[in-house]
Amino acid sequence: MDTSRDKKLKKITRKMQTKLVILFLIIVLALVGLCGRLTYINMTNGAQYSKQILSQQQYETKTIPYQRGDIVDRNGIVLATSIKVYNLILDPKIMRSDSGKYLEPTISALCNCFGYDESEIRRIVSENSNSSYYRYEKGLTLSEIEDFLRLSEGEVKPAPLWFTNADGVAYSYHNIQGVWFEEEYQRIYPYNSLACDIIGFTNSGNVGTWGIEEYYNATLNGKDGRKYGYLNADSDIESVVQPAVDGNTIVSTIDTNIQRIVEAKIQEFQDTTGSANTAVVVMNPNNGEIYAMASYPFYNLNNPRDLSAFFTEEEIEGMTDEDKLKFYYSLWRNYCISDTYEPGSTAKIFTVAAALEENIANMNKTFVCKGKLHVGGWDINCHKKYGHNKLTLKESVAYSCNVAMMELAAQTGADTFVKYQENFGVGRLTGIDLPGEASAEGLYYKAEDMKASDLATSSFGQNYNVTMIQMVAAYSSVINGGYYYEPHVVKKIANSDGNTVKEIEPILVKQTISNVTSELLVDSLESVVTDGTGRNAAIAGYSIGGKTGTAEKALKDKENYLVSFIGFSPVENPEVLIYVIVDEPNVEKQSNSSYASGLARDILEEILPSLNVHSTLEDIEPEPEPETPSEPESTPTEESTEPQFPNPSYSEEWEEPIVQAPIEESST
Repeated sequence: MDTSRDKKLKKITRKMQTKLVILFLIIVLALVGLCGRLTYINMTNGAQYSKQILSQQQYETKTIPYQRGDIVDRNGIVLATSIKVYNLILDPKIMRSDSGKYLEPTISALCNCFGYDESEIRRIVSENSNSSYYRYEKGLTLSEIEDFLRLSEGEVKPAPLWFTNADGVAYSYHNIQGVWFEEEYQRIYPYNSLACDIIGFTNSGNVGTWGIEEYYNATLNGKDGRKYGYLNADSDIESVVQPAVDGNTIVSTIDTNIQRIVEAKIQEFQDTTGSANTAVVVMNPNNGEIYAMASYPFYNLNNPRDLSAFFTEEEIEGMTDEDKLKFYYSLWRNYCISDTYEPGSTAKIFTVAAALEENIANMNKTFVCKGKLHVGGWDINCHKKYGHNKLTLKESVAYSCNVAMMELAAQTGADTFVKYQENFGVGRLTGIDLPGEASAEGLYYKAEDMKASDLATSSFGQNYNVTMIQMVAAYSSVINGGYYYEPHVVKKIANSDGNTVKEIEPILVKQTISNVTSELLVDSLESVVTDGTGRNAAIAGYSIGGKTGTAEKALKDKENYLVSFIGFSPVENPEVLIYVIVDEPNVEKQSNSSYASGLARDILEEILPSLNVHSTLEDIEPEPEPETPSEPESTPTEESTEPQFPNPSYSEEWEEPIVQAPIEESST
């Protein structure tokens, strides 16, 4: 019986061994197959699967900020740039880790290197114990953080290298952890307020506001880079750097020297006479390049929201947010392109141009001015209320006769008059490459709506609105042979390496008048300065042409005026055009255009040599500084013995208001 049992056990054992061998072979074959399959996958799709695995690893990324492009003047002088600064970041979670061995040395280093308040640092770390990011200070320079960097990297050994806290525990500066520096760029303006109307400024995130900063924002901005850190297949730390792409540089048409002179003269005028606003544009009439553009008051581009220069502390505290926003808007907006006004007598040249082009008149055509003209049921006055008597058209320009302009416009007709207004850009955007340009659309009469009295007042620059940039563009075409160029403030765009990306070529838009008409108008505009109302703009040795303007404002109340002068030099081949606006000068009687022509003279005297415009003429004695002429209160009769115009000491001014003024001055 025992033998039978043994035989049975042996038989079972043999079967089990056989099964185990078979199972083992199956497992071996499966492993061999799996290895083969893995080898095949690795050979055919290994890279793809590696990327999938690595994509599931923990990445550490860091933004590499781009540098916003510079804004420079035409000679390469930097007007706006960006410098690298560092934000100090605290990582309270790291500082408190590993039983707090990093906390004390890190706080001690921060206080020693930066002079921070220890209790404040401890409070922040305690209140943000689970945070890995707390921005403690912004805008540190490299020199300000160098000591801390060297200390944390063990390059500097303070005395002592080890220190003991208040509890008698010793710590090493080698354990500084939980502090790092975030890089970014800070926009700065080396000349503070210089050319503020043209340059503009930036807000957080490199967002341009006003000026070139806004108009060319996308061009100035670049693209952030990235630094990626991850564990590779061998568990080693790998990093990939995608470099930042810096923004392009804007090369402007601005001449820093001319801009500085313009602003200095405006400030000098404001400090002596003053006005509600004084504005100046200087331009190359042959290609539309703006050399300078400024309006008062100026503001600091590095701190555009600083109100302390304009208000007392008590006034600032009493201002609401709405009050501040309203003031900021008026401060930052560019008067030279954004505000509209009635141009006054500077616009008479357009009336003359239309008549000459249409062969309605020539420069020898005569007019008789008796001080007023009855038009459409209204008596509309000349600025010289006892009249100029007999004048040629050229003399009418020189002495700024309103009656001659009204008669000339009546002969031209409303349709033709309006056609030339629009041809010269009235009510049209010039296309200047700055934000906020106003068009004055709707602020001038259409031919079908223009009555006889409307045509009369429009003939000498009242009852319709323009912008300064419209006037300089139009006048440039008057004096350069008739060629209307699009005004612009940028010459070129270059990349961060200085290589040219794009040249901004002058854009010739149209021809407003013929060369012959242009020559006649230039000659008559020269007579304004040599013999007429613009003598105060004369500069010894230089040939100057131009036109004065006096526009009665708003309610035509004989109190508030905008006076102006637009001039150019040299007359033989105009190289520079200047336009000066003095809005409501701070004097008892505002209607004297010599305030504007005198300021233009002071500016031209300094900028002409810098533009290599050389003195060629004999000295011309300029008109004395403005003194409002006294006139008799009684209205003279035709037999008046009052000396007849021209009068070299006379400066254009209004004596009585224009009766009808359906379109009031406004700002867009």
